[in-house]
Amino acid sequence: MKSEIAHSSTEYQKLFHKLARIKYVNEEDGFTIYKNDSLGTIVSYGNPDTIQCGIGDYLIEDDFSIEYQYDTQFLHFGIIYAGVTYSVKDGDIIAQSIPSSFMSLEKMDRGIGAWRAKQHFKGIEFSINYDYLVNSLLPSIGRSISEFNFFRINTRYTILIPEITAVLSKLEGYMQNRIMTEHIAQAAAVELVELLLSPPSRKLFSAEGDKSLRTIKAGARDIKINSEDLRKINQVHEIIMSSAYEFKTIPMLAQEVGISEQKLKYGFLDYYKQTIWDFQNNIRMSRAAWLILNDSDTFEEISKAVGYHSQTAFYNAFKKWCGLSPGAFKKLQKSHRESL
Repeated sequence: MKSEIAHSSTEYQKLFHKLARIKYVNEEDGFTIYKNDSLGTIVSYGNPDTIQCGIGDYLIEDDFSIEYQYDTQFLHFGIIYAGVTYSVKDGDIIAQSIPSSFMSLEKMDRGIGAWRAKQHFKGIEFSINYDYLVNSLLPSIGRSISEFNFFRINTRYTILIPEITAVLSKLEGYMQNRIMTEHIAQAAAVELVELLLSPPSRKLFSAEGDKSLRTIKAGARDIKINSEDLRKINQVHEIIMSSAYEFKTIPMLAQEVGISEQKLKYGFLDYYKQTIWDFQNNIRMSRAAWLILNDSDTFEEISKAVGYHSQTAFYNAFKKWCGLSPGAFKKLQKSHRESL
């Protein structure tokens, strides 16, 4: 596994782009574009010293890790649609972030982040530098850092009020359409902080250990998700991660972990911001794209490798996933490589 050491947040970002082989392309109107025609794209806006927003949709080609040795804190918000980031502790590789919405007040002191090959990453992250938060943002809205004492530093909270995820989804659209501005970023920072400090958020975080964590909509009904339900939903997520190429229906998965189909279906959607089918299919199609780029297997072999017994069904699923048939995707990527 390739490994580097970062002594600042800026150096950390540079090392990540280097090891992920996603190169700087250009900067325009505050947007910085990083791209690899074969692996994907990362777009960032802003400055890590104040407010920064980023979106990414890319594949990791090789295992790598980055050790960080610097004292910087950030208030992070985000939605991870696909991909798992790991940390290395006492020689063990542990899953650190998984597909979900999240919020955390992180004190980056010392540690090791790791990425595994053949994973597809997609998501948005919005970060507010801690010094900027304390010295500029909070005083401007009549708030203080003492109001944040209801949650713990370096804890990733993955159950957020819907209004926070709605703001993040809106920011994702601004980034995709390249209409983010400094004023929008500042307004979003204020909105996210106010939502975080709102009574519904406080109640949600303080109820972390309570029996009932969240009430969600299941069609016209309300259902309660408690800590045991959440553990089982996470267990299904891990099952899919380890056996995405096997055909498993929602009833099969629900029976395997001992949860109702309704709680599993709607709880998974609420927690991971995608359906079970979409999550499983993203893993399958990401693997298929990797195998196509690797150029060693036939389409029939690839379709079987990712769990499709019908080559036609695989073709249709792949085209729906990326907008191109497997053949067109392979031809396009080959032309990109030849032009480099």
